[in-house]
Amino acid sequence: MKTILLRGLAGLAILAVGVFVMNGLIGMKSTPPVNPRPANARLVKVMTAVPDTLNAVVQLEGRVQAKNRMTVIAEVNGMLPVGGKEFREGVSFQKGEVMLSIDDRELRANLVSQRSQWLQLLASSLADLQLDFPERADVWSGYVSALNVEDALAPLPEAETERERLYLTSRGIVSGYHAIRASESRLAKHRFTAPFDGVVTATNVEPGSMVRAGQPLGSFVGTGTFEVKSAVHARHLDVLRPGQAVVLREEGGREVAHGEVSRTAGHVDAMTQSASVFCKVEAVQGETLRDGRFLAGEVLGDSRLGVVALDEALLTGEEGQEVFVVKDNRLALAAVDVVHRDADRVLVNGLDAGAVLLAEPVSGSFEGMLVETTQR
Repeated sequence: MKTILLRGLAGLAILAVGVFVMNGLIGMKSTPPVNPRPANARLVKVMTAVPDTLNAVVQLEGRVQAKNRMTVIAEVNGMLPVGGKEFREGVSFQKGEVMLSIDDRELRANLVSQRSQWLQLLASSLADLQLDFPERADVWSGYVSALNVEDALAPLPEAETERERLYLTSRGIVSGYHAIRASESRLAKHRFTAPFDGVVTATNVEPGSMVRAGQPLGSFVGTGTFEVKSAVHARHLDVLRPGQAVVLREEGGREVAHGEVSRTAGHVDAMTQSASVFCKVEAVQGETLRDGRFLAGEVLGDSRLGVVALDEALLTGEEGQEVFVVKDNRLALAAVDVVHRDADRVLVNGLDAGAVLLAEPVSGSFEGMLVETTQR
């Protein structure tokens, strides 16, 4: 038993001496020097801030609409004649030109008969007019002599006294006159004249067909004045004013029309938070506008003083109110105030003239980052 105890103590002593010797040897080994890793400067493109007075540009897009358009509806019954310049899709008419005519021969004959009967009534009353109103005899005689049953009635002479007015009314002259004028007005509804220069865009009838009162006959669209209706976000409405210049381009970027803002809708759509803006436009020289054509462009809005135009991607920070500037070859954050946002740029205040800032976003950028600059 005593021998076992002595052997254990001897083993512990040997282990302790080995640990002591190993620690001593480790302590004698020199620690290699630690060289700091050199920082590599990142090459970035920069620009110099030059505050200026710039227009707030508002992007818009929409379809061209003819300002003048109408649906032609028949107000009388009749047959459409065949021949002449027909009311067909694609046919153009000038202002005042007859677009459609409905057969009116029967109504015209009845109207001639009405005028003849009324003229007979008026002529038979001339003798009494000369006796009761001698001072008015020449007026009524001249009116009767000038009447032509083939032409529309001239305005009836005004009665100068209440007694004359009652005489004309009692004889049925006034009522007969208005009945003929009503028939003349109905006769005029057999002919449709173009109220403006335009082109037929749709037809529902063919020459030689029968039309009924109230039947739509087709659509007529003006070719002189055009509008573009566009939905603009509510945040841009405060910079839009009637009369501001508008430039519109086709899909390829070529300018095809210019004009001005004419009016803005008085309400904002609750779902899209946008309002309709109407622009009066006309084609540039060598171009042609057509109803329904899609165009995109911009409105030159109100001017902003002392602002810098930046790519919106350069904004950083939690609320997008900071940009990176370069100071002593390192990135630093500068606070800015965004005064307007376009489709692809922002106008900001708060940058000093001559400040050097990033011209394009840099991935992994942080405040204090070492950079090497090159002008954009």
